Amino acid sequence: MASLEVVRGLTFALLLTQLLAAHVARAEVIDAEETDRFCYPESSKNSRRSCECSNVSASPWGNRALRIDCSYKDYKVADLSQLLPLYIDSLDLSWNALVSVPIFTSDSLHQLNLRHNNISQLVSGNFKQLTSLRELYLGWNSIGKLEAGSFDGLPHLQVLDLAHNNLHLLPGHLFAPLLVLGTLDISWNRRFNESGEDLYTGLGVNWKLSTLRLDACSLNDLHLPVNAPLKELSLRRNQLKRIPTQLPETLLRLDISDNLLEELLPEDTANLTQVRQLFIEDMSLLQRVVANTLTHLDVLETLSFQNSRQLSHLDAEAFGPIMTTSSKKIALRSLSFRGTMLRTFNSTLAPLFTQLAELDLNGLPLQCDCELVWLKQLPVQTNGRCYKPARIRGMLVTSARGDAFSCDTWPRWAYGLVVLSLIALSAAGIYLIVMGLRPHRGVTMRRKVGAGSPYARVTIEPNRQENPH
Repeated sequence: MASLEVVRGLTFALLLTQLLAAHVARAEVIDAEETDRFCYPESSKNSRRSCECSNVSASPWGNRALRIDCSYKDYKVADLSQLLPLYIDSLDLSWNALVSVPIFTSDSLHQLNLRHNNISQLVSGNFKQLTSLRELYLGWNSIGKLEAGSFDGLPHLQVLDLAHNNLHLLPGHLFAPLLVLGTLDISWNRRFNESGEDLYTGLGVNWKLSTLRLDACSLNDLHLPVNAPLKELSLRRNQLKRIPTQLPETLLRLDISDNLLEELLPEDTANLTQVRQLFIEDMSLLQRVVANTLTHLDVLETLSFQNSRQLSHLDAEAFGPIMTTSSKKIALRSLSFRGTMLRTFNSTLAPLFTQLAELDLNGLPLQCDCELVWLKQLPVQTNGRCYKPARIRGMLVTSARGDAFSCDTWPRWAYGLVVLSLIALSAAGIYLIVMGLRPHRGVTMRRKVGAGSPYARVTIEPNRQENPH
């Protein structure tokens, strides 16, 4: 009986395996037909308008995955099949002529790229049948209207790109269906500030968001929940005159570049105690960094002021008075002043600069005098070049001789005064010499005329023999 049961079990397993193999084979045949229909439609077969399809092994298990690239084909919605191939993993429809979002159906698609089209609006349920979608790229369109429910049916979406559109007046809780959204890019929507909605309470952004980009959104202020677990925030090219004071305490990376700050104050950085990367680049109005501004940034590793072309003053205690000693280990590893107008650095910054792994001073008009000679001794290459004095202009700080870093013992005005005095003395001496050689007005030059002088008077008498009378 036992052997009979074993035989029956083996037979059943064999039949099941055969049925499964037949089902897989049939599915592969069907999928091949679907793939050909989507990648090589009849209207575009054997032409440049056919899509490029490739089979790859998807992570983490190495399962079969199909990647389809239909970019630059000038496709319209009517040219596309709504039913996607069985094993499709990514679909690229960028740089086409789509005026609306195609309604696709797939339970395996992970990435959809619709950048650089002419899409003007999103309607409710646009992506409802793409339940496995992880990344959605809608940047560089003309999207100005989004209906409530535009992102329904996307519980697994992790990356959403809405940059370079015309977003404004967004419906409430628009992002609420995106339960695991980790990256949200709304950059270059210049009217986004008109919405007036709070991202978290008003628009429904979930508390798992780690990266938020709001570049060029015409923001003049921003308030985000202090306890939000946000890690990266980009606020480039807005209209901020101060760094927002209400930002998440968990921020690790902040980009505040290309805003309207004129000076960097301690209150600007007081709440950035956990920031490891801070970018204050391309500041057209920033002129100075005052004392104790960067004191609280104990874990800061990267700091950049690159191309802030008006920055001309860095206070000697900008990093705090602790910098006067080298006893404290500094977390900062990379510091860039490239393209600024800083001419010198106080020697109290030497302990900080010595511990850096990267210091970029390229493009600075450095005044290479005795107060900056310590910069020459740094163990890191700065690429800084001397602008003054003229005799070493253009030379790398590390290449210039140490004795060239000299300071004038007299002030500059004293040299000018000496030169003017010498010129005046020379002029007076020449005048006196000329006057000494010139004859006096009362002296008259006369010639002595005598009998032997050629200028003596001559009397001519008539010839007496010719006139006997």
